[in-house]
Amino acid sequence: MTRVVVTGVGIVSGVCTGGAAALGPALESGRSAIGPVTAFSTDGFACHLAAEVPSATLVDLIDVSEGRRLSRVSQLAVTAGRLAVRDAGIEGHPDVHLVVGTEFGDLRSTEEFAAGYLARGVAGLSPLAFPNTVMNTMASAVAIALGLRGASITLNCRRVPGELAVARAVALVAGGRAQRVIAGGVDEVSPLVFRVLGGFGALSCENGHAEGCRPYDRTANGAVLGEGAAFLVIESLDSARTRGARALAEIRAAAWHSGVRTPTIETALAAARVSADQIAWIYSAAPGDPREDAAQLRALRHSPGLGEVALTSLAPLAGAHAGLGPLHVAAATWTAAAGWLPGIATLAEPLATAAVGPGLHRVASRPGLVHGVARRGDQVALVVAPV
Repeated sequence: MTRVVVTGVGIVSGVCTGGAAALGPALESGRSAIGPVTAFSTDGFACHLAAEVPSATLVDLIDVSEGRRLSRVSQLAVTAGRLAVRDAGIEGHPDVHLVVGTEFGDLRSTEEFAAGYLARGVAGLSPLAFPNTVMNTMASAVAIALGLRGASITLNCRRVPGELAVARAVALVAGGRAQRVIAGGVDEVSPLVFRVLGGFGALSCENGHAEGCRPYDRTANGAVLGEGAAFLVIESLDSARTRGARALAEIRAAAWHSGVRTPTIETALAAARVSADQIAWIYSAAPGDPREDAAQLRALRHSPGLGEVALTSLAPLAGAHAGLGPLHVAAATWTAAAGWLPGIATLAEPLATAAVGPGLHRVASRPGLVHGVARRGDQVALVVAPV
């Protein structure tokens, strides 16, 4: 089986923007991007917090013509893609595949398109907005902007589309079907999603505890939405060595199944030839929703030996969105190399003894796990290790 490594990182988020070099300082600082929503009014909404990308970020990274032509979520994706290929040193390489995960796609453009029709009928339909109403609009924008000629795949699922995109990219390279793949996730905070999810009680709000993102904490009362894009360059170790590229970490194996009772973690560990007691740390997709956090813990405890492994989540820094999973994988490459694990920034009353609190925690230089599960939905596991 072909060995698979990460050679590039591109992140555009409220936590940090840049390549692999920008991520370490951001994790060390523990600074959260979560704050009051500024992109639109939340008056009358149940929730008021999100992890937004500052408006000035894209102004500095997108040229004027692209700013006019591309929707905001596509701008996030294109910028992160460019940062990733630059970080990996593969700018101008056309034979690269692309896998993009998203939960909601370009919902702002879809809402604009529908609103035009509702207001003015057929005359109100915008030919400029229509191409952005399909889920693969971000992948198309990235492929065109970067001149990619490989396959372009878009994945939609609840909570773990970014992890799934990375896992599918790993499978493409490990199976010999691709030498290099750009993979990751992107979403933006949409007023419609924010209002609807908040109204359904799917987000954190003032309901006995303060609004906020608190994974594995007794005071957790829901997820806080985030936005941004995180992309990784996944390639074969042989390819990286041939071109003299730096390998940030190895992804030993990836597995995914539908359903929280499936042996996804066990499948990934077996494929990586790693036992549970060799896993030194875990990045979990836990968003601070008590039910989803519980599903994460059940899946981990189903694998003997993982129940007491140091456990963290970056959701309190970046919020819940499709870019969180690839951000966890990028952070895992840093942990594998540096031997430090950033704790859960908001943890005060832990539900799980393995959950680590604020600050950096020293961990062994051994393989770790990136894990995500959507309650009653998909589950993804990736084994990340030092090269």
